Amino acid sequence: MLKTIIHKELSIYFRNLNSIFLPLIFFFLIISIFPLVLGPEKTLFDKIIPGIIWITAILTTLLTSNNFFKDDFNNGIIETYLTSDASIELLFFLKIVSCWIFTCLPIIIFIPLVSVLFDIPYENSIVLLITLIIGTPVLISVGIFGSALTLGLSKNNILIPVIIVPFYIPILIFSASAIESVAIGLSYEMQIYVLLAFLFLILPIMPYLLKYTLRLSINN
Repeated sequence: MLKTIIHKELSIYFRNLNSIFLPLIFFFLIISIFPLVLGPEKTLFDKIIPGIIWITAILTTLLTSNNFFKDDFNNGIIETYLTSDASIELLFFLKIVSCWIFTCLPIIIFIPLVSVLFDIPYENSIVLLITLIIGTPVLISVGIFGSALTLGLSKNNILIPVIIVPFYIPILIFSASAIESVAIGLSYEMQIYVLLAFLFLILPIMPYLLKYTLRLSINN
């Protein structure tokens, strides 16, 4: 059963390459607009470019996680998942991981190129990369939870950002704080530890929350 589900998830992403390239194109489109808006103010741009990258990553996860379960819900696959003998928690964990791999990982891979293009200092880019690696799985998990919470509602496209963006703010704050700390020569380990705490807290419990939330959404 799990092998079938894994094969299904992979085939969905490879069959619809837009789900891989669209977030990447969206990411580069957004971060390329800001230099045109700010003009020659390089000092200001150097200060805000890590924040721009993080905000763009948040917008990308919102774009990806929106209506995450919609097709499975319309096709009746959610009911099959919830009534199957396979570990539904492991299934949802694999769905979170596969979504992160095909959505956020391509962006993370291109961060060194972005750092070179925008002349981000080496140590700053390393911290930026670390915060993205730790923080984006949390963003994806929370975004998918928002999609499950609003499943079946007619205006869920509006409700999802309203529900999940407040949960994104702590990740953004500690990531920005870590990048700012390394930029001024201060220690950033505490912020990284807090981000790791969020990751190890949310990722293990999210499959159980998804199971409970989807059952409530379907029954109601």
